[in-house]
Amino acid sequence: MRSKLLLFLILLNNLLLAQKEVVEILGANELRPGRTNDHQKLVGNVILKFDDTKLFCDSAEVNGKTHDFNAWGQVFINQNNTTKAWGDSLIYDGLKKIGKLIGDVKMKSEKSLLKTNTLFFDKENNIVYYINGANTKQDESQIFSKKGFYNTKTKYLKLSDSVRIKNPEYTIKSDTLEYSTNSKTSYFLGPTNIQLKEEKVYCEAGFYNQTLEIGQFEQNAILQKDQQSLSADSIYFNKSKNISEAFYNVVLVDYKEHLKVSGEKSYFDRENNFSYITENVLFAQGSEDDTLYLVCDTLLLREDEQNKKSFFAYRNVKLFQAEMQGKCDSLAYNFSDSLIKLFDDPIIWNGESQLTGDSIDILNYDNKIQKLFIKNNGFIVSITDSTPNRFDQIKGRDLIGHFKKGKLNMIDVLGNGQTIYFAKEDDGKFTGVNKAICSNIKIKFNNGKIDRIKFLSMPEATFYPLFDFPESESILKGFNWRPEERPSSLKNLLMKSDL
Repeated sequence: MRSKLLLFLILLNNLLLAQKEVVEILGANELRPGRTNDHQKLVGNVILKFDDTKLFCDSAEVNGKTHDFNAWGQVFINQNNTTKAWGDSLIYDGLKKIGKLIGDVKMKSEKSLLKTNTLFFDKENNIVYYINGANTKQDESQIFSKKGFYNTKTKYLKLSDSVRIKNPEYTIKSDTLEYSTNSKTSYFLGPTNIQLKEEKVYCEAGFYNQTLEIGQFEQNAILQKDQQSLSADSIYFNKSKNISEAFYNVVLVDYKEHLKVSGEKSYFDRENNFSYITENVLFAQGSEDDTLYLVCDTLLLREDEQNKKSFFAYRNVKLFQAEMQGKCDSLAYNFSDSLIKLFDDPIIWNGESQLTGDSIDILNYDNKIQKLFIKNNGFIVSITDSTPNRFDQIKGRDLIGHFKKGKLNMIDVLGNGQTIYFAKEDDGKFTGVNKAICSNIKIKFNNGKIDRIKFLSMPEATFYPLFDFPESESILKGFNWRPEERPSSLKNLLMKSDL
């Protein structure tokens, strides 16, 4: 008789509460009076239903007027068999549809499992959140944060404060992060460090998609791999294709080669060891004391199968080093043999000398120019003194320049040699002008000026007294003095108007 009465009371209670569509009592071993006339206490194998959710617990107390309830002991919540939660106790506001699960709390949703000590949920907005720290397992990822908000409908997770994500493929440490469990995409909303298998990333905004292995990193973005680092306002990264692109304030540093390249746009294909940087390109290699600087419109870098690196500079190329400056329209540099090749109207300045030819090769190592090769139409011009239009000149088919401590020390003229040389006494006074033609010539320099000339075969030479030297003879064919094009300083090299 007692069991029939309890069943009747439960059915009557369900009828009253169902009209308000808040809480249904599906089962309990005992029904007792609550703390007020509006409360009912349920004891033993309690089952409640609110909206699309069922709750199982040891005991509960339901307010039939406000539709609030408390649950204790082995609390289990099941929402449409999609989201499940466990805890020691539960406080639920029926009108606001807001609950608080307390104790050894677990929540499982599809492939994710969350553990914490206190979990809040808002059924009206499909949100579950915590503020005291939680560990979440999502597929192969272990996730921790002090605060987190999870939308059970969109499967969207927002984490903040000491965020950590550990995955076999990557590790993420972030200030604030949002994560879509559907697309497996992380969105970064604060300072973030990402450790991939081979790369490291820092950014303060952006995203990374685990499935597609693509990411966009922004705000002080830095991508590091091996002994290289890439920084920019924005970096796009495709791990599966092993390519990346960077935009605005791009800086590439190669610590092994002691070089730094900056520009505005760049593309890096690590699969094929190919990359390029464009717009306001500045290349720098060497130490602080003696660095080779280069500017150009576009810089292309390659690495062959033997890991030998080289780069190619195109359009408006200019060089600056303490002892050497240069200019051309295109340039190639091989790191393995330290050879710089200048093409398309190349010109080099060293000390008081200007060197030109159809092409110029520079052997440059230990941050110093060691040797120089001028092929076809080699021409060297040096200022003799402050007297206008007074130049020492050397001309030949090919020229080889030898340098000592970065300064021009000797020139070998190979074929079709011609010279105009203002000779001096030991006291520095000019004695006259020697104009000669000789197939092969060796010329010694001192402080960037001609010091001695040695003709290696019988020359055709004429020596003129200084003031009897005809002006019509003072210039060799092909002479072109271009001091206004010479970069006078690093600042001058970087001036846009000078490019």
